[in-house]
Amino acid sequence: MVTGAASAHHDPQVLVPYGGPEPDPAYLDVFVYLRPESNGVEVESAVLSVIQHCAEYRSGINLIYLANVPGDYIVRNRIIERHYATRLFFGVHGGSAFSSDMKRQFELFYGVPFEQDRVIGAFEALRRFEWDPEELFRLWVENDALVHIAGQNIKRYNGIYIVNYDVPALLHKNNAGTDIAVMAFRTREGYPHFFHLAHQMRSTLVERGLLRQGVPIARAVHISRSPFEQLIDTRDYLIRQDGSPATPADSSFGRYLLDRAVPLAVVQGFMDHPICEFDFGEGLPRDQSLLELCEGFNYEDCLHMLPMIRSQLTAPGSPFL
Repeated sequence: MVTGAASAHHDPQVLVPYGGPEPDPAYLDVFVYLRPESNGVEVESAVLSVIQHCAEYRSGINLIYLANVPGDYIVRNRIIERHYATRLFFGVHGGSAFSSDMKRQFELFYGVPFEQDRVIGAFEALRRFEWDPEELFRLWVENDALVHIAGQNIKRYNGIYIVNYDVPALLHKNNAGTDIAVMAFRTREGYPHFFHLAHQMRSTLVERGLLRQGVPIARAVHISRSPFEQLIDTRDYLIRQDGSPATPADSSFGRYLLDRAVPLAVVQGFMDHPICEFDFGEGLPRDQSLLELCEGFNYEDCLHMLPMIRSQLTAPGSPFL
């Protein structure tokens, strides 16, 4: 970061202020923000165009928040490190952080015994193979070399298994010079309908030459895919009308849980430690991330999941958890 007279701090510019959480659980809040590597203004225009031209706009979907979040604000407040804290931890520690069930899932998918010294974090992979973050991120492998376990991405390369290979690139791309446009929409159409709109967004981006054919929209745009992800997006990217960062109570889902006697500390715990142990039956994965497990759920569905949690997987020693 530049120091001295040139080191001006920039605060988020809120263009559409957030009016507060929605008490009616029939409505869901979805955050949409642009990846720093995307063409911000043009991608933002394409995303808004798709939503504003859908039949449900205003009657079933409303823009409730729009802000430009400067890169130096993101860096200064370590937002990326906090947002991806669990994935960052596994990207540093690799297989040594795996639970016994995560190891079992690994062995079932790859069909080989779990050997800790062959399951390495992304940062160790950068050192070992002398790659830069983008080379690791773009390293192409066959589909059967990729697996997603408890919210962690694993890529097999030359007999080595690299955990969260995308995290170094995320940290590298989010710097003081990259601003992020953040939007939030309130919808009564449900997450699946919004996922359908995401496919339309992708087609529009491809047509306008803003996204290559075959590249998923997640490369250009982040979309909240579950209420638990909404919680984290609210905490990290929502600025209240007084200029202060949001709290769990500012999230519509957070407010829903608090109003149903879920303690604030428990809600906070879901954000800090989203990997939980469940018992869904013999042979099924036990350790799963709430962010992915509850993808597409409404608030009531998520509430019904809570009694099924047997424990939470913590990451001792992580500076971000």
